[in-house]
Amino acid sequence: MNKEPQRAGFWARLIAQMVDTFMILTPITILIALIFGYSTLKEENPLPAGLLQMGLYALIVIAFWVKRGYTPGKKSMRLIVLDTRQMVLMGPLQAIWRFVCYFISMISIVGFLLPLFRKDKKALHDLLSHSAVFRL
Repeated sequence: MNKEPQRAGFWARLIAQMVDTFMILTPITILIALIFGYSTLKEENPLPAGLLQMGLYALIVIAFWVKRGYTPGKKSMRLIVLDTRQMVLMGPLQAIWRFVCYFISMISIVGFLLPLFRKDKKALHDLLSHSAVFRL
């Protein structure tokens, strides 16, 4: 009998995101501040620094999803992100699309809260990218 792995809930995913912010985004932000100067990050339009910061974060997160299926935060919570069509790790294009869809979830806010209300515990970016977060 093939049993689908247990879906990860909202709170585990939130904690994983907080860990990732601390372990991935914070060091990138410190690096950007060292390169561009701390005052650049506080400017009204920190475009070059902000683009580099987001680009590095995207590159690292996408690489983790493709190679391992989890970021450090997800690993700490024993979670994995899979392609729900084949129940395998995502390929690079799907991982990039999932990252882009994060912004759609972020803009709508409701997109991130959907796992609280859906039986399958999927967020908007999961639905749009045919992915889901499961417990290891």
